[in-house]
Amino acid sequence: MRLFLAVEAQNCTESGLAKILSDMIEQLNFVTDKNSNLEHENNYGTEFQLIAIIPSCMDDGFWNALGWKERKQIWRKKKEADIRLKMDYNRFVKENIVNQRLMFVDIIVKSIQVVCERSKGDFRGEELIKDVLTALDVTREQLQQFSDNPGTVLCVNN
Repeated sequence: MRLFLAVEAQNCTESGLAKILSDMIEQLNFVTDKNSNLEHENNYGTEFQLIAIIPSCMDDGFWNALGWKERKQIWRKKKEADIRLKMDYNRFVKENIVNQRLMFVDIIVKSIQVVCERSKGDFRGEELIKDVLTALDVTREQLQQFSDNPGTVLCVNN
């Protein structure tokens, strides 16, 4: 199983989101490396070959003008999932780099949880979440503290 990470965003480069995405793809190469034939590996079960996680980070005006909605699509026959959750753009651009990174990690975790909830097979999503958090050097407690206390600067080891 392979993760495909991308973003739908306004001001992706300006806001720093492109750099965060690039860094995370590199840090998560054990599940994102498109040249490793991971789609055919039983690393987190065989139910899914590809899970696309594509956060949408744009302000409400942009979001509404385009008529975009969150997507939580599962294609069982293709063994694929496409998860596009909304990330709060206004909060993202106001946060420091540490908290911006935590916002992105939080969206990845929530996206994997959506796939877990809709799984009907052998998908080992909790194991994937654990491995993602370990690779990104983030704990569930940090994510929870960040969610509970918006605007708080948290220490992340990266």
